Formats: sequence, C-alpha cells, structure tokens
Amino acid sequence: MRRATLSSRALVFGPLLTGLLLTGVAFAVDSDLKKQVKDPDSFKRSDAARALGKDGSPEAAKLLVQLIHDRNPYVRDYTVEAAGNLRDDDAVKILARAAKDKDELVRRNVAEALGGTRSIVATPTLGTLATKDRSALVRAAALDALWGFRDESELGAEFCVQALGDSDPFVRAAAVEAIGRMRAENAAEVTRGALEDIDEGVRCVARMQLRFVDPEAAAADLVTAANDDGWRTRMQAVESAYWMRDVAAMAVLVERVGDERVRVAAAAHQSLVDLSGKELGRDIDLWRAWWEQNQDSWEAPSKGRGTEPPEEKGGTRARYHGLEVLGDVVVFVLDASGSMKDELEGTATGKTGWQTAHAELTKTIDALPDGVHVNVITFQAEPRVAFNAPKPLAKKSRKDIASFLKRVSPGQPGNLLDAMLLALDQDDVDAIYLLSDGAPSAGDMVVKGRVRTRIRAVNRSRKVALNAIGFGAKKTSERNFLNGLARDSMARAVFR
Repeated sequence: MRRATLSSRALVFGPLLTGLLLTGVAFAVDSDLKKQVKDPDSFKRSDAARALGKDGSPEAAKLLVQLIHDRNPYVRDYTVEAAGNLRDDDAVKILARAAKDKDELVRRNVAEALGGTRSIVATPTLGTLATKDRSALVRAAALDALWGFRDESELGAEFCVQALGDSDPFVRAAAVEAIGRMRAENAAEVTRGALEDIDEGVRCVARMQLRFVDPEAAAADLVTAANDDGWRTRMQAVESAYWMRDVAAMAVLVERVGDERVRVAAAAHQSLVDLSGKELGRDIDLWRAWWEQNQDSWEAPSKGRGTEPPEEKGGTRARYHGLEVLGDVVVFVLDASGSMKDELEGTATGKTGWQTAHAELTKTIDALPDGVHVNVITFQAEPRVAFNAPKPLAKKSRKDIASFLKRVSPGQPGNLLDAMLLALDQDDVDAIYLLSDGAPSAGDMVVKGRVRTRIRAVNRSRKVALNAIGFGAKKTSERNFLNGLARDSMARAVFR
C-alpha cells in the first residue's frame, strides 16, 4: 500500500519551477506546467496541482478543474488540497462551476475545495450543493465545507438551517454540526431543537455540539442522555462528560462504567482513569466507593487525554494484538493488499504479514465466546466481506469465517476507506478493529488526512470505537493517521 518516493523534484521540474514552489511566489502558468497537467506520470500531475494552487490565478483554476477529474486518486486528493488555496474571487468562481458536474465524486471534491478557499463567493454554490444536490453524500460534504466560514457568512448558516429538514439523517447530522461549528446566532436554539430529531445519530451530534453553544443546556441534559435506552446516546453522554470534566460529569462516568453495553462501559472506564489517575477496572462498586470518598476533593487535571488511552488491565474478554475486544457487535477489518505479502519486520518467524494477521485473528475468534456478533472484512482494491451482516459466533459461523480467511490471497493496492465505510455501515456495530500499514493506496480518497476526515464524518453519528493495529507502519505519518482514527473515537492504536 506504499507510494514510491520521488528522489528529486528539482530534477523533474527544473530549477525555475522548483524555486517558485519553495518561495510560494505567484507566477504565470507557462506552457511546461500546462503540459505537466496531462503528463502520463501521476507524480508529475500531482506536483502540477500543487504548483497551480500556489499560482492561484483564474487560469490555474481552470487547470485544477481538469485535474480534479483525474483518474488517479493521489492526483485528485492533492488537487482538492491545492484548490483549497485559491483566494482570487474569479478563480474561486471557476472552481465553483465544476459543482454542476455529473460525477458525484467530482461534486464532493469541489465542495471540499470550495470550503478550503474560505471565500464568500463560494457560499451560494455550497448552499446549492447542501440543499439541492441529488446525492446525500454531496449535501453532507457541502455542509462540512461550510464549517470554516463561521460568522463571516450569515447566508451559509441559513443554508445549514434549511438542511435540517433533509430527509436523510446523515445530512441532518452534518447540518447540526455545521451550525454548531459556525457559531451561528441561532446555534443554541437550533441545536436544542435537534435533540428532538427522530434519528438517534442526529441527536448524538446535537449533544456533541450543545456543550459548545449552550453549556448550561448540555449540563442539564447530561443525566437524561446517560440513561437513554440507546447505547449511542449513552456513549455520547460519556464523551460529553469527559470533556465537561466537572463533578456532575464525573458522577455520570462512574455510573456508566457499569453500562450493559461494553462499548459504553469501556469508554467510561477509560475516561475515569484519565481524569482520576486511578485504575479500578470496570468495577462500578469500586468506582462508586472511590467517588464517595473523593468527590469533595477531586479536581480535573489541566491536560487533556494523551495520545494513548490508558492500557487496559485485567478484563475477561479475548484480545486481538494485545487489545481487549470491547464490543458486542465487532467487525475486524484486515489489510490484504500487496504489502501484506512481505515478511513482517522485527520478527524471526519468517511469516508474511498476512500469515501473521490470519493466525492472530483465528486465535481471537476462537477465544471469543459464542453469541458475540462478528464480521470480517478484508480489503484490496475492493473490500470483501465474510457476511452481509455480523453474525453471532457459533460452530457454523466460526467455520465460515475460517473458510473466508483461507480464500484470501494478498495483492493489489489497498482501499482502506471503502472497507472502513462498509464496516461502519454494519448493523449495530459498536467496535471496529482495523489492521493496516496506515498507507491507503486505492479508492475515492487516499491522502491520509482526507481519509481520516471522511471516516470521522460518517462515525460522528455512529459512535463506533475505531481501534487500529499498525502492521509495518514505520512512517510518522502512517502512525499519526492510525493514532488519529483511534483517538477520534476514544479507542486505541497499537503497532507491530
């Protein structure tokens, strides 16, 4: 799943272009750069996109629109990032015209790029995409793009309010978050209203934003949310309580450590360890006793959660690469791309990454008790799934998983994003365990920051724990990516 490293950009583009890229000086779009946009080498087209973004002229914008249609995902991703640097109004307008493209992915990418420009002239186009586009994914992407405009655009906030009436809960969730992040004048009123949405995921996002736009209402709602019938709402209450970090929030965390849903209980335990400096396991009686003795003297720590949640201690459930399997409906997502054919570095077994991953998952499946719902997804250029929906472990389902894994032959690039989106779409999933080298190389998006943002957007209303196991993730960027995925969902990342 690794992209080849360019040895010398200066040798590729010549001293003049290299100097301009380093200094950020605007320049006219010359004929050589125009040719580079159509070069057979995708690396050169990617660097052409960067150069055009620095140029920022209307002529450069026209060429960026060409590149946003590119067949190569790296080129498209770098083009979106580069187009987000456009500041000239006429250039932004040229980019905005591409929002009428028939291709859904193009429209989504244009929406993100327009959001990066922070240009008011982009607002009408984003508003049209957010409220009228036929694709829910495009509508949500446009709402996410409006985040950065904040108070600068009352019109943008109006579009977000319109989107609250969307028929798709995924879009309504994006609208609620956008309104909260924009700090719109009516954000508190709108967010409180979203607490009545028929969709639990939308209500979760409303509670996520409520602590920013109406802290008093968030505090008043916390106990109600913590005792909700829906586990996702209780999970959101745990997340909110951690960040509220006051006495009332601590009391909520103490009670949720005994939650019937292991996902919620584990997150409450993790938060308590971080906020108390104590490790009492997921034992509600011990935490109640500790809190009764210490609530009058307890003070919230000044620092937030570290990059690594506390190491799990004890526990009675099976482990996967050292991580306790904390979920009632669990999906294991395994990288089966070409890099998994290589021998895993740092071991003396002589086994490939896939052989090691296969053996470890088999051991974990064998150790999990009957009744736990499980699914397995492997990914290459396309993801493959063991079952259409997670199945309770039993003799037959265990045999079916074993047969599925035996048929896997590593190869091709790795479409990590589609595999994770498929996992997040599984029925009632509350925990995902991703095994990857942290270097996506196929799919709609491959640049790590964009992949992480996309996954986070989907998971904001799902509240799934995204645990990551880094296999051969040696680069800092790869480790940061996997750590970030886990941290976004109060989960863990480990590295082999």
